[in-house]
Amino acid sequence: MMELLPNSMSFRVITTIDVTAETEIPADFTGRVRRSFDSEQRYVAWYANGYLDDPTRSHPAYRVHRANGRVKYEMHYRAGVLDDPDQRTPAVRGYYASGGMHYEERYTHGRRNDGPNGEAAVRKWRADGTLRHEIHYRNGLRSS
Repeated sequence: MMELLPNSMSFRVITTIDVTAETEIPADFTGRVRRSFDSEQRYVAWYANGYLDDPTRSHPAYRVHRANGRVKYEMHYRAGVLDDPDQRTPAVRGYYASGGMHYEERYTHGRRNDGPNGEAAVRKWRADGTLRHEIHYRNGLRSS
């Protein structure tokens, strides 16, 4: 299916495919992939030349939605590799069913890495919003 999406002051033509298995995605596909599951969860993934890739800096390449439409988790990719899209945004974020933050993970070129201001690469919160734990990484290796 071809669609027109607003893109700044113009429109962007994108290809969208609905799949029942990842094996249905063409190897060099560019566009949006949608998949639904029996559990009523679904995901939307964006590809460029066969690799997961954020369609814009602020929109993740991969986002899973719960049956009620709320985001369960989202992941930012550049050319198929997890990567923080900017200094303020981690590559991976997971959410509780209530919508509160459950966890976040920071990546640089596919490797876990602490954030630019020393934020731990992995942070997890309790449902009440209090921090449960943090784990620090440098270039993909756990550090103290």
